[in-house]
Amino acid sequence: MPNIYELTNEFNTLWSILEDELVDDEALVGAFETAAEDLAIKLENCCKYIKNEEAVIAGLKEEEERLNAKRKAKENAIKRLKALMQDAMTAAGEKKIQCGTFTTSIQNNAPSVVMDEQYIENIPSEYLRVKEPEIDKKKLLEDLKSGKELDGIAHLEVKQSLRIR
Repeated sequence: MPNIYELTNEFNTLWSILEDELVDDEALVGAFETAAEDLAIKLENCCKYIKNEEAVIAGLKEEEERLNAKRKAKENAIKRLKALMQDAMTAAGEKKIQCGTFTTSIQNNAPSVVMDEQYIENIPSEYLRVKEPEIDKKKLLEDLKSGKELDGIAHLEVKQSLRIR
């Protein structure tokens, strides 16, 4: 059985032969039918493969979500436990405690910016970042579909894709 690339080339060759008047029509029809049958079998096998891989991908996504939720739960448990440990050390008035093979200590983090209540009204422009304008493609699509002319700006383009049902 030829592969899908060979079948594509075979069809292209048959279409080019079709223009030649010296070729027997029955032989050409037979060649098209054979190639079409081979293509149908090959496409069915490809569809089976694709559906199988899509099922595997769906299973992997579910497993990713399950593992992600499990990871987040463990991260949150660690965060809560660290906060409890820090609260206990603070309540005990300790900054550093040797505990078996570990040493726990409370230290200052790097400074971070905390914005005051009315910061946006008082902040100088040197501290503001201006975003570049973004194109609203949804609005463009709506306007183009409704028949609005946007020459030199945008146009509609229809592409094709394979659907498997």
